[in-house]
Amino acid sequence: MTQVLATAADEYYGYHALNLVGSVKKNSDVFDRTEVFDLGLSLHQRKLLSSVPGVVLRDVPSFVPHWAQGFTWKPWAWMQVEADRVFWLDAGATVLRSLSHALDQIGELGYFLVSQGNELRDIVPPDYFELYALPEALAGRPYVAAGIIGFKPGGEFFRTVLVPTYDDCLAGRNLGFSPDDLAWKNHGLGRMDDPPIRNCRHFRWDQTLLNVHLARTLPDATIADIDEYAGVRSTHEHPQQVIWAHRRRGSMRYLKSIPYATETWRHRAWGAWWQIRWWLKLNERFFERTTYVLKARVLRAQTRALLQGLRRSRPT
Repeated sequence: MTQVLATAADEYYGYHALNLVGSVKKNSDVFDRTEVFDLGLSLHQRKLLSSVPGVVLRDVPSFVPHWAQGFTWKPWAWMQVEADRVFWLDAGATVLRSLSHALDQIGELGYFLVSQGNELRDIVPPDYFELYALPEALAGRPYVAAGIIGFKPGGEFFRTVLVPTYDDCLAGRNLGFSPDDLAWKNHGLGRMDDPPIRNCRHFRWDQTLLNVHLARTLPDATIADIDEYAGVRSTHEHPQQVIWAHRRRGSMRYLKSIPYATETWRHRAWGAWWQIRWWLKLNERFFERTTYVLKARVLRAQTRALLQGLRRSRPT
């Protein structure tokens, strides 16, 4: 039985992917290999990742003109991994505990899904409800993550949910933005010129289509707790939290302990240096004078209001 962890990253998330690999090696070393799909990694990132035993770098071709937009590359990558059990985890995450339970569920059910805590209507526009003949009664159901998902290639879930999601992404139904998201989401690898505007609160590309097909075929699917398997704010969202889904707010603490094929002090020194550098970046506001000036103004205004309130409350 072959178990594979899969992820993808461009240069923006390359070191986060490396940190993810380090966290898996440290806390959940249960995979036969890790496949990292290269969306534009730097030469240094490729060198480091390829130096870790069990890590395989995979190129992503321009399989359709919009391969980089709307996360079209992700469902494509799902189709490429050959294994008995696959666990996909976006690069902006850290594994805190063993993923064995999730892999066991993949073996039993053919899938592993994690709640995102919000309603389907938030990410699916009304015309998609009509297009896919989704009952309005499903609009309030919770939707699941596309960045934390497990599956059995060739299984029923794979055939009835993931393959149609991939086909729809090839057709471009994952392209576009919600009106309020266009200005700040349309950038980077997935930037679109003149994108479609989707009439829902937060259109979410491949994730929207994944949840459409999940609702159609498996409306009663087993869904894991968001805090346990997708805690966003910290590593303490759940007593037994397995995944910290921090995106680019992670601590990068595992960079300095990655077991490279050829261990040298330079690897550990570089990892420690980059962790410190990243911590400084995340906390740079605490080293800027403006932060304390603004805080002082707020405190002064609060103190003034408090004193005025005390004066008014004095007996005459």
